[in-house]
Amino acid sequence: MKPVIIEEGGRSGVLPIARSLRVRPVAGSSSRCEHREVSPAFAPERPIPTPSGVHASMAMGVVLALAIAGWVPHLADSLWLDETLTYWVIRDGLSETLDRALHYQPQPAYYVFMWFWTRMAGTSEIALRLPSLISALVACTAIARLGSLLTRDRETGLLAAVVLASSWNVYRESVDARSYMMGLALLLVMALAIIRWTREGRWRDAWASGLIAALLPQFHLFFVLTYPAFAVHLAMRRDESRIGARQVGLVGLLLFAGALLYLPVWLELQKHGGSYSFVERPTWRALFEVFVWGAPVVGLLAGLCLSSVFESRVSFDSDPRGRAVGEPIESENGMLLALWMLIPLLVLFGVSMILEMSVFLGRYLIPAIPAVCIFYAMALGRIAWGPARVVAMIVMVAASFVANQRPQDDFRGAAAAVDEFVAGRVSTPVLFASGLIEGADEAWLRDPVRARYLLAPTEYYPLAGKVEALPRRLPGHPMAREITDPILRTADRFAVVEWYGNGARVMQWLARRAEAEGFRVVRRSFGGVRVAFFRFAGGGRRR
Repeated sequence: MKPVIIEEGGRSGVLPIARSLRVRPVAGSSSRCEHREVSPAFAPERPIPTPSGVHASMAMGVVLALAIAGWVPHLADSLWLDETLTYWVIRDGLSETLDRALHYQPQPAYYVFMWFWTRMAGTSEIALRLPSLISALVACTAIARLGSLLTRDRETGLLAAVVLASSWNVYRESVDARSYMMGLALLLVMALAIIRWTREGRWRDAWASGLIAALLPQFHLFFVLTYPAFAVHLAMRRDESRIGARQVGLVGLLLFAGALLYLPVWLELQKHGGSYSFVERPTWRALFEVFVWGAPVVGLLAGLCLSSVFESRVSFDSDPRGRAVGEPIESENGMLLALWMLIPLLVLFGVSMILEMSVFLGRYLIPAIPAVCIFYAMALGRIAWGPARVVAMIVMVAASFVANQRPQDDFRGAAAAVDEFVAGRVSTPVLFASGLIEGADEAWLRDPVRARYLLAPTEYYPLAGKVEALPRRLPGHPMAREITDPILRTADRFAVVEWYGNGARVMQWLARRAEAEGFRVVRRSFGGVRVAFFRFAGGGRRR
C-alpha cells in the first residue's frame, strides 16, 4: 500500500488536512472498509504557520500602542456621570454596596469586585478605571484566539483583536469605571471555553462555561442575549462533539443556580426597569448603521485600493506566497457568529420599537461586538496581498484616533468653579441636575436617600454651598416652582449645575425666570457639564 501524502497549503495549514480527514477508513467485519464522516472541526490541530501579512508581534504592538496612546491618557480624567454612580455604590461597607447594587445599579458581581479592589487600590480615578483597561486587553487577547479557532486562520484572529481595540465601544469603555469591559472579557473567555468544550469534551471547559454563563448577568443583563447563539451552536455540533450528558447536566445546574441568584435583581428590575431606558426611540436608519464602523471600513478600502494598484487585481484565489484566500468558515461557526451579532441587535431594536422603553444604545450592544469584529477581520483578511493587509490595519488604527471620542464631562472642573463662586458662603444654594432618568420621579426627589443617588457626582467631587437635586427637566414638573421660587425670592446669589448629556433640561427655563426677577447670569461649560452663576442685580441680601 502506498503512503497517503497530504499536501499542505493556505495560511493556516489546517483546512487541507481537515478536508482529507473528512472520510477515513474504519476496519469492519468484512474485507471492505466502511467510511465514517469526520467533521474538520475535530481534526487534529497542527501548528499554524506564520501568516504572510499581519504577524502576532505586529498585532500585539498595535494593540499596545492603541492602549498607550488612546486609552491610558484618559485614566486620570474627571469621572463622568455613570462612573460617579460606581463610586457612590461602593463608597461605604460591603453590605451597603450589596444593597445599592440591588436597588440602584443591578450589576452586583461587578460592584462586589470593585469594592474589594478599591480596598486595595484606593478610589482615585485611575484606580477605579484600571480594571476596565486590564479587561479590555484581556478581551483583545481572547478574541485573537477565538477568531483563529472559528476561522482556522491565525491572521484573522489577530485582525479581529485590532478591530476590537480600535472600535469606538472599546475606546470609550476601556477606561470607564463601569462593568462593560469586564463583562466583555468574561464573555470571550466563556466563548473560548465553549468551543474547546465542544471539541475536546474536557470537564474544566464545562465548569468554565457554566460558571461564567451563570455569572455574566451579574455584570450586565444584556450579555444573556448572546446565549441563544451558543445554544444553537452546541445543538448543531451535538452529533460530532465529545460533550457528555453529565457535563451538560452540570452546566444546566450551574445556569439554574445563576438564575436563582439573579432572581432578586430581576424582581427589582421590574420596579425600576426604566433606568435602562433614557434615549429616544431609534430610527430604522440606526438599525443599519450601528455596526457600520468608520475605522475598519476606511482600512478595508485602503487595503483593497493598494492591493488593486500593486497587484493589478484583487485575487481571491492565492497570492504569490501560496496563501489561500476566501476559504469559507464552517457553517456551524458562521451560524454562531451571525446569531451572536444579530440576536442582541434585533432584540434591543425590537424592544425599543414595540415597548415603551428605548434600550437601543451603543454600549448595550457591546455583547454583540466580538462577532462584528470577527466579520470585519474576515473581510480584511480577504485582501489578497499581505502588505496591503498590513496597511489596511494601520489605516484603520489611524482612523480610530480621529473617529472615536470619549465623554468630555468635567465634573471636577465644574466643582472647582462652584467652590470659587461660593467663596465660603456655605448657605449659597447650589442646584444640581444630573439628568438621571430617576430624576423625573417626584418620589426620588423627596426621598433623602434616593436624592443622594441623584447627586452621585457631588459625592466624588463635593460642591461647596447648600446642594439640592433638581428634576431631570424643570418645564412642567410639579416640583419645579416648589424648589426654585423660594430661591428666586430670597437669595442674592445661587449656582446651577446641569449635565445635559443625559437629557437634563433645566438651565434655559431657570435662566429665563431668574433674569425676569433681576438676576444676572454667567454661564460656563465643562464639556457636557454646564454651570450657571446667578447674582441679583440689586446688590445686597434679599429678604
